Amino acid sequence: MVILVLSVSALAQNTDPIAVANEYYYQGDYEKARKEFENLIRNKRNIPLVHDNYVNLLIREKEFDVAKKYIDKAIKTYPKNFTYSIDLGIVYEGQGEIQKAQSTYEEVIQRVTTESANENNSNKVRILAQVFYEKNLRDYSLATYQQGRERFGRMDLYALELANVYRVLNQKQKMIGEYLNFAKAQPGNINYIKNSFQRLLTEPKDLDTLEITLYDVMQTEVGNPIFNDLLIWTHLQQKNFSAALRQARALDRRTQNDGKNIINVGMIAFRNEDYRTADKAFAYIIEDFSESPNVRLASRYALLAREEVIKSTYPVDRAAVKNLIADYNTYRLESRDIYAAMESQRRVALLQAFQLNEIDSAIVTLTELIQQPVGKHRVIAESKMDLADIYLLNEQPWESILLYGQVERQFKDEPLGYTAKLKSAKLSYYKGEFELAQGHLDVLKLATSREIANDALELSILIKNNTVFDSTDIAMQRYANIELMLFQNQKTEALAAIDSMIIDFDGHTLIDELLMLKAQTLRELGDFENALASLEIINTSYYYDILGDDAYFMAAQILDRDLNRTEEAMERYEQLLTKFPGSIFVSESRQRFRELRGDFNN
Repeated sequence: MVILVLSVSALAQNTDPIAVANEYYYQGDYEKARKEFENLIRNKRNIPLVHDNYVNLLIREKEFDVAKKYIDKAIKTYPKNFTYSIDLGIVYEGQGEIQKAQSTYEEVIQRVTTESANENNSNKVRILAQVFYEKNLRDYSLATYQQGRERFGRMDLYALELANVYRVLNQKQKMIGEYLNFAKAQPGNINYIKNSFQRLLTEPKDLDTLEITLYDVMQTEVGNPIFNDLLIWTHLQQKNFSAALRQARALDRRTQNDGKNIINVGMIAFRNEDYRTADKAFAYIIEDFSESPNVRLASRYALLAREEVIKSTYPVDRAAVKNLIADYNTYRLESRDIYAAMESQRRVALLQAFQLNEIDSAIVTLTELIQQPVGKHRVIAESKMDLADIYLLNEQPWESILLYGQVERQFKDEPLGYTAKLKSAKLSYYKGEFELAQGHLDVLKLATSREIANDALELSILIKNNTVFDSTDIAMQRYANIELMLFQNQKTEALAAIDSMIIDFDGHTLIDELLMLKAQTLRELGDFENALASLEIINTSYYYDILGDDAYFMAAQILDRDLNRTEEAMERYEQLLTKFPGSIFVSESRQRFRELRGDFNN
């Protein structure tokens, strides 16, 4: 009641008749509003000021004949205002006279586009299309832009506006086509196009549509680098790094730009752990662009990528490891960057210790590196932690504790310090000191580094889940001891311990973890069939548990990478997509499935 009083009071105080009429309309007092509007439109100057509300009121009240009579008057009074003609069409639609409505809309479009072309004023077409759009007549908005484009003879005109309408209509392929039209006409705005695609193409199938559309466009736009650039970007969004590399290589050969696209793809592939593609990319830079300023960077990352490829190829090829060590040493001697040289020395030590089991040589290499007078630097801290790992490998845990502690104190509240603390927690875990390990992990779960926090949380959950109902911690101690044996490269002994524990603790919550360790260890030893057998137990008996998708993915990888059984690998990848749609392996599985199917052969 108070609101009504205030509204009436406000109307009484308002001397502007247009404001009064509109206020009646907004309050829903349509009878009074209509009387006010009808008085006002006697003066033709008031028509533009009350038109929208008056027409909406008449349509709402189904007063179509009155509306037509009024709109005819408005059109005669303001013949250049095409909004009134559109409203006439809306009135026809309200009466069910669809054909008349369509004819009215088409006549307006024909008239305005012709006038615009004659006056060389493309903005009039844009305004008309926007009016159609705002009145929810989206198809006529499209028709306006398209006829305007034909009248002006420019197939790139109104590309962004058309793309927006297609977006609202969820016609994504046509939307993409218009963005590509714009890209062709305005190549300097390529980043705007990429940002728009990243914002609008949120589903994998959307990127597939973009990829297909780009390939179609490139058939008619042969040699236009803008579309190669967009295709490279598309493949990178799909995490299809091998396809991105093929396009990057073709583009860089054509444009002779020092391999900038190739190095970019290589670095992105490396960060996403596609080391095989990264290795190829860096090799292309070294071979095809030997004078490029990117050669130094490519030379360094080529070694790092090759190292990861060697370490993930089972069983590890010792000869390949020795050749890599020789190349690291050559790079170190030739490098002008002291820290890059030190990093190479560090990589050599890790290969000596963990791939060749040359413990003494690794200790000498790292000790020499740590003694370099470069002060507080990341590579020195990492080398200390590596040396601590190697002492643990050599069954000298007290030396490890000292070195981890040094790094933790020196880099307190920094990522390196958190890493050292995590390693200390793992050492306590290996020794069966679970409470001490949990103390470290509780702190690390709050670390600013998401990766470290996640690793800490994962180990913490493992310990809690398997000690809460076991006051003796026997099972957890045996499991931790197995992990220590694997860390120390005692694979045969670890496999025997795994088999023994599976028998002794049948039905325990650690069984799927043990089967996963067994499969990974057998794979590293080159015993692929038995690795698959271990994974199959997880896939059939523990698929519902946390390692279900891990087991499916590892089985697919063994069939694919190690045994070259393509059809079986494809089947596993496809099964993972349907059984575990939320898995972190979905993107990689989907991409690899498409590669094996031959989607990118052309």
